[in-house]
Amino acid sequence: MDHRKIIDKICKCLRLSESCNPNEAAAALRQAHRLMQKYHISEHQIRTAYVGEKALESELAASPPFWALALVKLVADAFDCRGYVDRHYGTHSEFRFIGVGASAEVATYSFSVLLRRLSEARTRFIEELQEADQLEQQRRADVFAQAWLFRVASTVRDFVGNTGLRQRVDEYVDKKYGYNAENGDLAESVATEPENRDYEDILSGLRAANTASLFRPVTHQSPLEALGVIL
Repeated sequence: MDHRKIIDKICKCLRLSESCNPNEAAAALRQAHRLMQKYHISEHQIRTAYVGEKALESELAASPPFWALALVKLVADAFDCRGYVDRHYGTHSEFRFIGVGASAEVATYSFSVLLRRLSEARTRFIEELQEADQLEQQRRADVFAQAWLFRVASTVRDFVGNTGLRQRVDEYVDKKYGYNAENGDLAESVATEPENRDYEDILSGLRAANTASLFRPVTHQSPLEALGVIL
């Protein structure tokens, strides 16, 4: 019997175990335990059965700038995921999202769209600068990008995080990779400290982000939640 089908069947039994009919509930719970024992399915496997991963190749350097890492965290938090950077040293970065159900895939898509928009806006901003000093151009462009992120982050305030989903992701990551999902490398880079003269650059970043937003998809609900299973 297919492993996923077994888990689906166990989840359905757990859902039935919440029945108001005590006999039906007891029978369903016994069936769930019986299937778990027969096929050696652990509670951990049930809890993390619908956790998945999605990766996105990028053209950014192996050590991405702060604004790219901040965008990873922003999107991951919005979709109850964990976001990580796989560094291919000497070549590029790969961004990875881990979440329940469709969360990882939706987060990866949202991140790719927002990353492209931010990168394009930042490039246009640099092209409009009259600075001769390349380092100063990059510094001002980073201030611009951080202001862009600040504006986009304000749209995430309406998102309600699901602690239960994040706990399942943590369990999955800890089991598969051997470290807690909270311990990523997204904090290695530091933000560019704005200066008083950067006021217009900050306003430009805020204005450029006005059309960018995040929307939680209808499919965000995991199969376990759809079944009403709380483990």
